[in-house]
Amino acid sequence: MEQQIDLILRGGQFKKLLEEQSIELRRKYDMTRAELEILYFLSRSGIHNTSTDIHRQLMMNRGHISQAVDSLCRKNYIIAIPDQNDRRYVHYEISDYAGELIQEMTARREIMNRRILNGVSEEELKVYCNVSEKIRKNIDELISDH
Repeated sequence: MEQQIDLILRGGQFKKLLEEQSIELRRKYDMTRAELEILYFLSRSGIHNTSTDIHRQLMMNRGHISQAVDSLCRKNYIIAIPDQNDRRYVHYEISDYAGELIQEMTARREIMNRRILNGVSEEELKVYCNVSEKIRKNIDELISDH
């Protein structure tokens, strides 16, 4: 069981699957893996759309985030909006130009999720989500303790 928990928490299989699933989109839109991940995150992040939010959620290197959001802005997929209350922060919003790509990514992710969850009941999924959230909170506490 310990090995299984370790494998799930490391997410290596899932990362590999995401990588394989994104190859076609990356080629079609001439984008890096980081750009696609950030764009997908921003399409679902709501008000949590700063570089800090991206870093916290995706656990990406800040340099990679900076390069990716600059590139996404240059390609007109996202818009950088300075925070009105704190100039240190910039909010990133999806542009209308990114609509087709977002729809394509979302459709692919939905298909992938259905296949991943094949044979998993609603009740099992709820238990998994509850347990995962508790583990995530515990990990966050351990990180903040250091």
